[in-house]
Amino acid sequence: MKGCHKPETATCSAAPSMVKYLHMISRWAAPGLAWLLALATCVVPARAEEIRIGGTGAALGTMRLLGAAYAKQHAGDVVTVLPSLGSGGGIKALAAGAVQIAVSGRPLTAAEAAAGASAVEYGRTPVVFATHSRNPVSSLSLKELAEIYSGERLAWPDGSRIRLVLRPMGDADSEAIKNLSPALRRAKELAEQRQGLLVTVTDQETAEQLEKVAGAVGPTTLALLLSERRALKPLALDGVRPDAQAIADERYPLQRVLYLVTAPRSGPAAQGFVDFARSPAGRAILQRTGHWVK
Repeated sequence: MKGCHKPETATCSAAPSMVKYLHMISRWAAPGLAWLLALATCVVPARAEEIRIGGTGAALGTMRLLGAAYAKQHAGDVVTVLPSLGSGGGIKALAAGAVQIAVSGRPLTAAEAAAGASAVEYGRTPVVFATHSRNPVSSLSLKELAEIYSGERLAWPDGSRIRLVLRPMGDADSEAIKNLSPALRRAKELAEQRQGLLVTVTDQETAEQLEKVAGAVGPTTLALLLSERRALKPLALDGVRPDAQAIADERYPLQRVLYLVTAPRSGPAAQGFVDFARSPAGRAILQRTGHWVK
């Protein structure tokens, strides 16, 4: 990284506090994100209020859109969305004061709540099986999905190779997929033992592999596809199109509940951002990016 991207309200200087929080973040970020330290020379002027947000990759694109809209209404405030830290990493960064808001794809643990963290659900988005937008396939049945995971089905209808993209064992989406059916549980466990499959760590890495690997299919979220404008399409599952209304109607079986997490020292600007996300303007952005908002 040769330089730093400077928003209009930012200036560059060597700020020890910025260096400190970026070093802390580097401990929790997924491997390969050490370039975050290059941002240590980019700081926001003292007159501006900076809201740093980090956590699950599924939420980052949406946070950028919300941040841009929030900043238009709050002159001088800057919203900085960090690369994926994961839900747990974001909450740890929040506890350390490295971010003002964590975004999480899971509820708080008892220990996190006892430490002072507070979570607000801001939306629910379908967990989808996605493939490249050029793939003519538009739907899969649970039976077909189980056959893909087990290795019984190796080709798409046109004869091209299926490349299954897996998330790590223990990942929340992986566990949810296993719960779809007994056959899919067995197939998913077989897939975890198969050699040569693509395994991705972050939501963004998953989307990148699904875009660039011919014939790829794997789990991601509708919110990520829409907010990041990925060249991917969600596949209907047993004939049910994965959209926010299907979550509201309880017709689609897979969803990720997303939370904004703050701490007592997050500050009024961070609370203002949370309030904005729940306002009519914020809800409109969420609905446009594949979220069902209660």
